[in-house]
Amino acid sequence: METFRKEHVPSGSFRAEKTAPIILQAFLGTCVGVALYDKISGVGGIIHILLPEPTSEMAPEYPEKYASTGLPLFLDKLREMGANLENIKATIAGGALVGPVTHQDITLDIGGRSTEIAISILRKENIEILKAETGGFFMCTLELNMETGTSRIKPAWHGSTDTDLKYSAPSKEDMINASKTLQPIPQTALKILRMVQDSACGIRAVADELSKDQVLSARTLRLCNSAMFSGRVEIETLNDAVLLLGESMLVQSVITAAVKSYYNQTGQAGYSLCKGGLFFHALGCAVTAEKIAGITKQVSPEKAYTAGLLHDIGKVLLDQYIAGVYPMFFRGINHDKKNSIDMEKQFFGTTHCNTGAYLAQKWNFPKSLIEVILFHHSPGKAMEHKKMVSIIYLADLLISTFNTGLELERINLAHLTSSLDTIGLTIAELPGIIDSIPSKAFDLKKMTS
Repeated sequence: METFRKEHVPSGSFRAEKTAPIILQAFLGTCVGVALYDKISGVGGIIHILLPEPTSEMAPEYPEKYASTGLPLFLDKLREMGANLENIKATIAGGALVGPVTHQDITLDIGGRSTEIAISILRKENIEILKAETGGFFMCTLELNMETGTSRIKPAWHGSTDTDLKYSAPSKEDMINASKTLQPIPQTALKILRMVQDSACGIRAVADELSKDQVLSARTLRLCNSAMFSGRVEIETLNDAVLLLGESMLVQSVITAAVKSYYNQTGQAGYSLCKGGLFFHALGCAVTAEKIAGITKQVSPEKAYTAGLLHDIGKVLLDQYIAGVYPMFFRGINHDKKNSIDMEKQFFGTTHCNTGAYLAQKWNFPKSLIEVILFHHSPGKAMEHKKMVSIIYLADLLISTFNTGLELERINLAHLTSSLDTIGLTIAELPGIIDSIPSKAFDLKKMTS
């Protein structure tokens, strides 16, 4: 019996294939997915559209992110692989308004405009649209079977409706014992983090400390050579990394490598909706937080990046228990529209913010990071570091909305207006921030190894 493997198409990219036992899938919220397939040639694929069109007049660095430029590129690729546009059939999904809609709707009708542009391009090419389910208020999954050419749109909570499971909530003692079984973030990475946060070191001191941990050094060098950090010049030694990347990027790569290993302790029947989902959500938050900090100039972009990486560390602990309530938890978030914090309180008696703060204190994190971890879902409660917490809340919200499908999450929008005011941003500036998130941050195939 032939086994079909499922492969995720990340936001802002497309995937074109010939007949194969593969099911391509895109998790869609505000983003729009278009599945195209020519049954005669056996060529097809999915494009996962992030935005309607480029936000500036300059030629986009990643044209595949937009409906106006990405869909024509996708069609050209299918033609190049042997497809005939006359035989292609299309399925369109997504473009939802995920969460409460107010006069300051975070999506700015981004999904609706992306859908309109995509349909216009398909009609211009006389491509038949077999099915279109767009708009609404739900998260969905678009799938394309690359062997049969059949596509389907299903609710994100499909197959997760069993609410009769028996479950006993873990005690505080259970949580403490579970934390002892986790492989912690390496001490070398934590020491480097404290050195940088306290501004008590130079780049050479960081490299010297890193060289003491051969495993972390190897992971760091591998990450340094990825498209995310360099990808242009081969970096073979830590000295090369120091010279070619500079202090900021080297430190980022060290912390990212350490956090990637830590988040990899989660499975795919918990918070992660795809392989490495929790890590990629954290990475997306880190990159987005860095961008927001750079625009607002309220906090250090480097520190915002680190805070974005670490804000969800408590989920790794709770993930040890979530498998037992996964169907109910998933349905509560995606069908009943409950936010993740309320669901955690219901099933665990605590939240990933509290468990994360516990771990952060245990590992002697700087106070600013502890506050981010504890209050990133309730930024109004932050005290000394409200601007940093507000930036991470906003980054978390944007990644959860526009890169749906990485992890199980629903964020309360009630804090959006106050967080924007705290850091001096407006709703109108959000599309530019979303546009600035590099697609290479979500290249799951290259970075999950």
